[in-house]
Amino acid sequence: MSRERRQYNRLVLSLPVKYALEKGQADCSLGILKNISLGGLYFECPPPATLEAGQVLHLNIAATLPSLDLQDTSHLSARGEVVRLDPPRMSGRNCGVAVRFLDELNFSAAQA
Repeated sequence: MSRERRQYNRLVLSLPVKYALEKGQADCSLGILKNISLGGLYFECPPPATLEAGQVLHLNIAATLPSLDLQDTSHLSARGEVVRLDPPRMSGRNCGVAVRFLDELNFSAAQA
C-alpha cells in the first residue's frame, strides 16, 4: 500500500481555469479545475494537450468566493510547472494536467 505524499490538503471543485505558457504562447487556453491545494492544482483540458512536463504556466481562476470577497468575482492566480500529463480517460474525453506551484498562490478582488 502506498503512503499519501501530499503536503497540503486538496479542495475539490470544478471551475474554469485560464492558462498560458510562460514563454512562446501569447493566447490563453481554457481548462476545468478539478482540485487545488497550496502546493498545486489539477485541471482537465480538451485533447490534444499540447503541454509537456517541465513547462511553466501562468494560471488564473475566476471564482465567486463570497466568504473572501463580497464583490462579484475573486481571482486566484499562480505560476506553476507541469509535473504530469494524463491521457484522456476511457470514460471521458479530456486530458489531465498536474501542476506544482512555483510561487505562492495569489488572491485578488474582482478585475475589470
